[in-house]
Amino acid sequence: MIYLDLLPLTSFFFCAGTSLLAFLRGRWNPSALAFSLGMASLSLMELANFMAMKAPTGEKMLLWKSLSLVGEMLLAGNWLLFSVAFGKVNFKTALKKWKWVLPFTYLFPSVLVVSLFITHQAMTLGQPRLIMLGALARYFHISLLLLVITSLMNLENTFRSSAGLERWRIKYFLFGIGAILVFYVYTLCQRLLYYAIDMNTIYIMSPVLIAANILIIYSIIRTGVVDGDIYISRRVIYTSISLIAIGLYSIIIALLAKIVKLFHVSSYLKLDVLLIFFAILAMVITFYKESFRRKVKTTINRNFKKSKYVYRDELLVFSTELSKSVSCKELCESFLKTLSERIFVNTLSLWLVGKNQTNLHIISSRNLEMTNTQIKTGDRTIQYLYEQNKPSSKLDLMRNKKLLPLSKEFSTVLDNTKAELLVPLKFGNRWIGLLTLGGIQTGEAYDVEEDYNLLQSVAAHAASAIHNARLFDEQMRTRELETFNRLSSFVMHDLKNATSMLSMVVQNAKKHLCDSEFQEDALQSISSAVAKMKNMINSLSAFPAELMLQEQDLDLNELINEGIENFASNNFSQVSIERRLGHIPLVNADAEEMHKVVHNLLLNANEALNGRGLITISTVANGDHVVFSVTDDGPGMSQEFVKNALFQPFRSTKKNGLGIGMYQCKTLVEAHNGRIEVDSKPGKGSTFSVCLPACNQ
Repeated sequence: MIYLDLLPLTSFFFCAGTSLLAFLRGRWNPSALAFSLGMASLSLMELANFMAMKAPTGEKMLLWKSLSLVGEMLLAGNWLLFSVAFGKVNFKTALKKWKWVLPFTYLFPSVLVVSLFITHQAMTLGQPRLIMLGALARYFHISLLLLVITSLMNLENTFRSSAGLERWRIKYFLFGIGAILVFYVYTLCQRLLYYAIDMNTIYIMSPVLIAANILIIYSIIRTGVVDGDIYISRRVIYTSISLIAIGLYSIIIALLAKIVKLFHVSSYLKLDVLLIFFAILAMVITFYKESFRRKVKTTINRNFKKSKYVYRDELLVFSTELSKSVSCKELCESFLKTLSERIFVNTLSLWLVGKNQTNLHIISSRNLEMTNTQIKTGDRTIQYLYEQNKPSSKLDLMRNKKLLPLSKEFSTVLDNTKAELLVPLKFGNRWIGLLTLGGIQTGEAYDVEEDYNLLQSVAAHAASAIHNARLFDEQMRTRELETFNRLSSFVMHDLKNATSMLSMVVQNAKKHLCDSEFQEDALQSISSAVAKMKNMINSLSAFPAELMLQEQDLDLNELINEGIENFASNNFSQVSIERRLGHIPLVNADAEEMHKVVHNLLLNANEALNGRGLITISTVANGDHVVFSVTDDGPGMSQEFVKNALFQPFRSTKKNGLGIGMYQCKTLVEAHNGRIEVDSKPGKGSTFSVCLPACNQ
């Protein structure tokens, strides 16, 4: 018996060591902290049990067992906190749902355990190593039982919600904790059934704790799972095997108790109970081993013709995961990750066809070294896969005499990717890429019907998504190029205006070079042109994605007068300009950009009149807007041209026009939350009206 008394002491060291290990490796989140405290409460319970077993008198044993119940009280609350927080990506939300329950899990048992110390009749000595439980002690054990059952249900749902590699990471960790809680449920049920604490059960509880600690320590060292970085799938489990199993156990144990009393069968079967418990634990671990489950599933599929996959659910999972990615690279990585988890394949690679459609290059892989190797799309084996448009195994390819010998390039790819199965990706008749898969981790072969059909379906789905992602990436690049082209066209147009101004100065210098007034005007024109060119260079080097307006309150009449004077001083045509400027409120606008609008409209009217005619410019207040119009009595435009071509870039009716002026005007006006309208008829001239929001007075 001396050696048996050392079991709780050994268990104490294991629990304390595991608690310390979790404390050192944890990241101070609720699940890691609760786990560490849960193991610490177990170590307190076992230390008190050891002292109780070594107690010289019954009173001392009763005192130490009461202290052990303090550890049990803390154990129930800590494990419930752990079960709520563990495996949750957003543990704060999970804790909020339990914010009224969790304080009660510590408060109610604490009140009861304090009452046990105050009320000496709650626990009394019976037969040797048997402590009888009073009503208060039974209520305490009932509360613990409810808390532990709830913890088991939470942990079971976490485990059943996980899949693939996630389940592999948490498997031994949760089995160890589950073993502790399940045996504790057994102990509580025994106490409530007989209204007594049999101290001999400590000899069974301690080995269970030691075995569970070994599983937990192994899991922590292997995967560091106590850190809480487990991402649980979205599948929700509404049923609980734990609750059903505990209910059935309670019914069976009650029937056995009746049999014991009826036939006076010896109830001292502690060693049998321990052996049965370990057998059940080994069976559960074996059952939840992925390779074992896969083999069982394969056997069922072979003999009962049950579908291996629920295709609707599988496609829904892939659709959900692929929809989260925007770029082509992210989408490919998400596809391989999901495929790895659903089919339980560890090594995968995805190859895409380049823009030139001549080579396949690797874009993403799992558990493989990225390589610069490329495969020519003209390779005989690649062409075969493209024509077949269905999964093909490595073995089938090597047995196909038409493909032998395989090219050195393709053989290298097979070796580097550890490929056992190859799946082509096509979108319509378009060749998108190639998927390679290594062997299934359980060692089973790919099912020609089930696995092949699923892979063919998800490959088609992925090909469509990759094609769309590539179009999106290309569209984004095109938009960036369009932005640059639009900006450069504006600068080009302004540069053309500036060079026209300088050209006129050069032409007139031949006649008026000696005129002092001309010299002054020419110098002013050259300075103005140089300043505009500098601004254009700055605008082009800045390369803004959108117009950056420097808005201020402007008097539009004053701005128009400046524009007319600047235009007239640099234009030596026979055109007359008439001003009809009304009383208008201020507008909030960028002075430099609005100067461009006025100049372009005047230049457009001047070019339409071919140097002879009348241009009328007017302003008027129209409600909360200001309208300025530029009218010419030139040849006018057809309605079709106005509707379809006038404001389109690079569309011009002029011989040397760039087709940028009106497009630039429309862009600048709309950037000011305004609009530009045109009234033109062939032979009757044109009127351009610019409507801008007025400032709030």
